[in-house]
This record gives sequence, C-alpha cells and structure tokens, in this order.
Amino acid sequence: MKIVSPSFKEITENRLYQKIEMCGRVCYKSEDKITEDSAYQFVKKICLNNHGSVLEHYNFCFRLEEPYYHILKEIDVPFFHLSYESEPLVSFNVRAFLTQYQKDVFPSELKTFAYFLEKNYPLLFDKKRGEEEFKIELITDFSLLSASEREMHQYVTISLITDRGVTHELVRHRLASYSQESTRYCNYSKDKFNNEISVIKPITLPDEGLPIWTKAMENAEKSYFELLNVTTPQVARSVLPNSLKTEIVVTASIQEWKLIFELRCSERAHPDIRFIMNQVREYFLKKGYINEII
Repeated sequence: MKIVSPSFKEITENRLYQKIEMCGRVCYKSEDKITEDSAYQFVKKICLNNHGSVLEHYNFCFRLEEPYYHILKEIDVPFFHLSYESEPLVSFNVRAFLTQYQKDVFPSELKTFAYFLEKNYPLLFDKKRGEEEFKIELITDFSLLSASEREMHQYVTISLITDRGVTHELVRHRLASYSQESTRYCNYSKDKFNNEISVIKPITLPDEGLPIWTKAMENAEKSYFELLNVTTPQVARSVLPNSLKTEIVVTASIQEWKLIFELRCSERAHPDIRFIMNQVREYFLKKGYINEII
C-alpha cells in the first residue's frame, strides 16, 4: 500500500485527437501506450465502442455572421452555447455536434459547421454533409473576448489526483465533462501499479486516528488481492475504500469552474475537496482565468 498526496495539472493539449486520447487513457491508465501516431486509432476505437463521453473534453468556439447567429438561436441545438454581447459567438464540444451529425436527418442549419469539421477532422466527420453557407471563424485566442464571453465559451481541462470520496462529490457538478480512472479495468495487483493500491490520507485525520486508518487500508488491500484470485477487478473493487487514489479529468467552462469554486472552496465543503479546489482556484487566478476570489 502506498500513500500519495492530492495534486492536479491542466491539460493544455490543443490538438483534437491527441487531447481526447490523453483524457480517455486516464480511464484505463494506459498513458504508456501514447505514441506520436496512436491518437487516431484510439479515437476511432472510442467511437466504435460508443464511449462518446470522452469526446466532450474537446470544445470549439466560433465567431459567426449575424444572420447565422439568429438561425442557430431559432433552432436551439442541445448543448450549443450562444451569446451576442460584442459579437455573435457559439461554442460546443465534439460529442454535442457528432450527436447531430450522425442523425438520419441531419439539421441543415448545421451544414456550415459540418463543412469545417469534415475538412479538418475527416476521421470523425466523414458523411459529406457540409456546405459553406456562412463564414465562421474558429476562436483560439480567448484573451480577445470580453470577460463574460470568455467565461461562457472558454473551457479548461484539469486532471486531478484525489480520492474516490472527493470525486463522488465533484461529479455532482453536471455542467462539466469527466473521465475517471476505472476500477473495472485497472488491476492494482499488476506490475504497472507496483502490485499495490494507492490511497490518500484524509486532510483532517488526527494523529491518533492514523493507525486505525492505516490498518483499514491494509485490510482493504489484502481483501482486494484475495478476491482477485477468484474473480475479476470489477467485482473485487467492491472492497476498495473511499480513500483509494484516483485520477479524474474535468472539463468545464470558466463559468462552471467559478461555481465549483464557490461551492467547494466554502468552509461548509468537505475538507478534502476544499483542500484540492483551493489549489485549483489559486492556479486559475495565476493563469488569469478568473480575476477574483470566489
């Protein structure tokens, strides 16, 4: 058994296939299989297996012509986010568009986006449904947008090392996308996990409670390994503790991250989620994603 500390990092990869692979492989802890040309096959396999949630980690934001904005506003496409403050803007993730694109009857109002996506990402968009009816411009520099536009349309992806108890609370924030280390697929008795489980000690655990907690973790590990001798990881995981270390990738708009900070950095929040979220919030302040303490 190994005790590890909570931590986080931003995933800044801006290439579509490569980012989806980075986020998706967290589920299987197969990051060691990433190569220069592995992303395309990984994304193809994800789609064949209908694991569409991973596609939510990549978002597009476009500047629109005004007539096109009003057309999109009228049809109200699910999970498309429209705004018109200083200029017409729309943002959506890959899965949101792919859901529309794969329908038997493709909404004709979206064929301008289909034209762009078929041209740039033919692996995912290969039905030749696109037509350049309107001019759209992909936004990559969000610093040019107003603060409110940036909060709505810029998405930030954070990978967190934390415990299972924290992630049970984190995923209650429904306007975000998640990919998490899977105890169904991960077998912690294998060499890649150093033949042990990793756990995270509760932040507020008193010194006199440490021996009790440590013994419980060791017993859980022992029971888990014994079960693996007679069954599969997805069954053996039933004895793993809330303190089990896990990695979870979270993608959300800055607007949603602000709400997460408001609730999870509060004194009323659980100490363990408050500990890691305070760190993430400080990072957002340093990066300029937010400019005030929530």
